[in-house]
Amino acid sequence: MERKSISNKPYLVGYHTQEHRYDVDSLKEPIKCEDKNAWLGIGNYFWTEIEFAHYWGEDFKKKETGYYDIYKADINVENCLNAVFDEEGYFFFKRKIEETIEYFKRNNITVTLEQVNRFLADNIWNDIGVESILYDDKPINPYKSDRVYSEIPNLYFKKRIQIVAFNLKNVSNFTLYLEKQQ
Repeated sequence: MERKSISNKPYLVGYHTQEHRYDVDSLKEPIKCEDKNAWLGIGNYFWTEIEFAHYWGEDFKKKETGYYDIYKADINVENCLNAVFDEEGYFFFKRKIEETIEYFKRNNITVTLEQVNRFLADNIWNDIGVESILYDDKPINPYKSDRVYSEIPNLYFKKRIQIVAFNLKNVSNFTLYLEKQQ
């Protein structure tokens, strides 16, 4: 994971994967994920390691054309909830999710990923100034069981880290990094 400072503000370098389109010039900005099952809600998603950006392209983004592109950007993390490396940030993130789930249950509201993310975005993150979240999950893929993530079975020592920027103002220097990957 590459960190940098721009105008004395902390940034992470992120990689954004998209399907390659022959009839479209390079993107000028990331395509916002608005999928109801996006694990951190609606936002601009980036991988912190190029390896996982490639995996994402190989697994999901080359269905139509057979190719994918990877873009690179600097993401301002000044107001980022770090649920990966910051113990306090992780436990705060976990607590807010658990509190939201309990609130839904008490009020007989269906608990779905979309509902939880929408509630957190509308009632928590924005109110406390969270503009991005750094998050990791298990580096496994139910669609690609043959991929080896570790030479030692079930020892997932590489974190599969993503950052979601809720506001495009926190994304700068967005540029095509690798074109037409297979």
